[in-house]
Amino acid sequence: MSWVEWGLVAWSGAAGLWWLIALGLVAWRKDSPALPATIAEPPLTVFKPLPTGTTAAERVALAGAVESFLAQLEPGDELRVGVSEPEFAQWQPALTDWQRRYPAAALAILCRPQPVQRANPKIAWLEVLAPSARGDLWLWSDVDIVAPPGLLPALKRAARNSAGGAVTCAYCVRHVDSAAGMLDAAFVNAEFLPGALLLGRAGSLAFAFGAATLFRADDFRDRVNWDRLGAALADDYALGEALAPVALAPQLVETLALETTLAGALRHYYRWQKTIRWCRPASYAALLAILPLLGWAGLAVLAPTNPVAWLGLGLQWLLETTAVLLLCRAVRCRMSPGGWVALLAWPPIRALAWLAVWLPLPVTWRGAVRRWAKPRDAGIS
Repeated sequence: MSWVEWGLVAWSGAAGLWWLIALGLVAWRKDSPALPATIAEPPLTVFKPLPTGTTAAERVALAGAVESFLAQLEPGDELRVGVSEPEFAQWQPALTDWQRRYPAAALAILCRPQPVQRANPKIAWLEVLAPSARGDLWLWSDVDIVAPPGLLPALKRAARNSAGGAVTCAYCVRHVDSAAGMLDAAFVNAEFLPGALLLGRAGSLAFAFGAATLFRADDFRDRVNWDRLGAALADDYALGEALAPVALAPQLVETLALETTLAGALRHYYRWQKTIRWCRPASYAALLAILPLLGWAGLAVLAPTNPVAWLGLGLQWLLETTAVLLLCRAVRCRMSPGGWVALLAWPPIRALAWLAVWLPLPVTWRGAVRRWAKPRDAGIS
């Protein structure tokens, strides 16, 4: 074999070593047990602005996710929900059901026109919901997050015992109902989660995750600027920067894979990748070290009659498909038949996405008109 081929073999070996480490990080991760409270914890406010432009099936899934937090509220806690006026009728069955099933829970529902004072639509809602929040602790959590049993009491204890400014949770995908949703699962379970767990083992973080971040309300008022936060595409990253150091909680939450179309899944995947590249460009560039599929594909294109190139490309493709499959199984992710097939498409999509994010292409929020051409921007209509 030529020195180029041996170099690609070494590149694949380095990537294979990472996948072994990634599998170990995820497979041997242990959840902390839900323990009874030993002392009275400060009251907590959970924020849940509801999205617009959802389908009936998505609202059912999202309502179940919000309910997983509502069911864990303790005396003194509250859940603040924001819903835009045009969407209220569609969300009213879920809101009424929550009030009926949890009559003792402090559920505050704010219905008003969609806030537009910030470029980031989620932060625009949170800024509206925050002034009347009565909790000493605040929990910001995306609406598509499912809380495992005992999460809220555990995060309260973690905040009390932490010397940092916030506690955040990593997340995984555990249900894939469509081929498009597999792309979300592959990114979260194979690309995001192992790295997040590795950083958590290394010590405190300088950023947070949108899945769940708990912090003291007074710390937020002292250290976080709404203007800066509302102009950030990665608001969770900016929040963690302001409140750092951030502790990674041992609890793992679940995010829902809601995409049902290939176009929607690709846009979502690209926005995830682009956001990481914008926030941590050097770290994202270093991911090339575990992308030997690009090298094998390049060799196959330049030397199409070279059997070693095609063998290496096929074996690398198989390795990465096996890695994402094992990582999904490690978090007990259940996949539809279409999801199994879609696994095969992830390795080349991942490699091409790494190349594409360096191009000057904007990203969009799902269902939004505003485009983002840089990480902090007022957007382009």
